Amino acid sequence: MTKTGRHKRRNLMPPVADKWMSGEGWRPLFGQEVKMNPKNKIQPLIFVLPAFVVYMMTVIFPILWSMGYSLFSWNGINDMKFVGLDNYARMFTDKTFLGAVVNNLKFVLIGSVFQLTVGLFLAILLSHITKGGNLLRVIYFIPCIISSMAICQVFSKMLSAQPQGLVCYLMEKMGMEPFALLANSRTALITITLIDGYKYCGLYMIIFYSAFVSISKDVLEASIVDGCNLLQQYRYIKLPLIKNIFSIVIVMLVNGCLKTFDVFYILDNKSASTEMVATYMYKTAFNAVDFGYGSTLAVFLVVECLAAVFAVQKCLGSARGDESE
Repeated sequence: MTKTGRHKRRNLMPPVADKWMSGEGWRPLFGQEVKMNPKNKIQPLIFVLPAFVVYMMTVIFPILWSMGYSLFSWNGINDMKFVGLDNYARMFTDKTFLGAVVNNLKFVLIGSVFQLTVGLFLAILLSHITKGGNLLRVIYFIPCIISSMAICQVFSKMLSAQPQGLVCYLMEKMGMEPFALLANSRTALITITLIDGYKYCGLYMIIFYSAFVSISKDVLEASIVDGCNLLQQYRYIKLPLIKNIFSIVIVMLVNGCLKTFDVFYILDNKSASTEMVATYMYKTAFNAVDFGYGSTLAVFLVVECLAAVFAVQKCLGSARGDESE
């Protein structure tokens, strides 16, 4: 084709495409400098409004009401009596509450490490299984969708000493002195932590597995060509590529462990060795009918979760910053 013919063909192109081909004005094509008109500014708000209203009604307003109730002494029947910050002063001198905070921190540490490790291991295992992988994913995820009451009842019977459960029977056959793991103050916390981890490990397995599957096969094939073995692939390629997923999982784990309630309340709601902040808050508000002090504990739980999430994100952000430098 002659030079004149090429110019004629170029002139037939649409002005916008011609401008893009020349490298000018590409930003408006991708919407980075396009300004929305007033009509388009309202439409996104209409779609966000229902979820925003539900969030305000179920999260923000209850927190504000709890903050208000925490300034009063009220049993739900008599008139509310304003006590100011007395409930907060009482909270920091309450030995049961302080013990619950320590137990909560232990649970966060042990439970987070256990669930993260097991979930990651199962995801790695499933990513290398070709036959029966779908069935195994379903089996591992089943505990997440089963009711906490059902899981706790199963483990309660298995760990029971009287009548003798499966665990105590095996301990006796191995020549050990059988004892109830849930009734012993030294083993109850770690036992319930493992049961709670068993219930939620499948969730983090799915998250990690989805992250591994999303990694480009071209990158993995190139690493094999370069001589990487399996361990080197995970060390230098796979795990660094999903480091953002690790950040999300850690935040979910810390936040979820701090708010834990159901498994601890069902398995052992009387022992001080397994008392959590959420279970103590519930028993204070509804069993002891002290809604003012119970609301104070609820406010502390909210502040604790927000502070923990902020601290985790700050630490992870600093780590990423150090790596980029």
